[in-house]
Amino acid sequence: MAVTAAGQPQHGRPIAEGHLVAGVEGRVVYDPNDSQWAFIPKEPITDGKGLLSAGESVALLTCSVLEQMAQLAGEQKTIDVRLWAMATEYRGQNFLFSLYFLPLKEAEKDLSKPTAPDSIESKDADQTEKKTKESILPSEIVAMMKDQRTPDLRRLDELVVVSTDHNLIHRTGLIERRGDEMVFTPDAFGQNVAKESYRLLPCQTLLAVERQMQRTLGRSRYVISGVITEYEGQMYLLPRRAVRTYSHGNFTP
Repeated sequence: MAVTAAGQPQHGRPIAEGHLVAGVEGRVVYDPNDSQWAFIPKEPITDGKGLLSAGESVALLTCSVLEQMAQLAGEQKTIDVRLWAMATEYRGQNFLFSLYFLPLKEAEKDLSKPTAPDSIESKDADQTEKKTKESILPSEIVAMMKDQRTPDLRRLDELVVVSTDHNLIHRTGLIERRGDEMVFTPDAFGQNVAKESYRLLPCQTLLAVERQMQRTLGRSRYVISGVITEYEGQMYLLPRRAVRTYSHGNFTP
């Protein structure tokens, strides 16, 4: 499933790319008209300047965490969750790259256990249960929630700790347009590896690459870093840095 700039319009100013959406409750739903998944928050999401209103859907980028949510959603194509995600911005529209989630029904079930207010043993059990719940969250995300920090998208590798996502670091390759998508294919010079291509996900780095390619002729080769993720057997790349290059050792584009 490819995510494009089309989708629900964003009202007002978009939230900044790199803003961490930390534990916001809402509903993940599949929109058959746009052929994409979206998140509908129960409360406004803001970075202090931009705003995503409560009840306003925002497109979810394809990634391994989204695939897990889609599997739990089942045939109903909807699931209530508490979501941790990183915001990206592309052509004035926000997207969310999912990092972690908790199904709300399971969380509420755990919280429904009765507590005897005068029982020391019950209080101790509650403290243990609280620590257990906190421990299932990645320490990096918990620290950012406590400090209320806004992580830089370029440091996204520090947050990718709860999925099969992994980093692509300083790889040289070709970026080209295939239909409505931009695709990155790393060079495999001297390497005994299969030639894999990655669909680029919407963000400011992708927009900068597209603008550069509009001003140049011929093939476009870049040194690129980002986060590799997989969705339904297709490989995707959320680029965090892309620098145009005109040679690769003894090879030229």
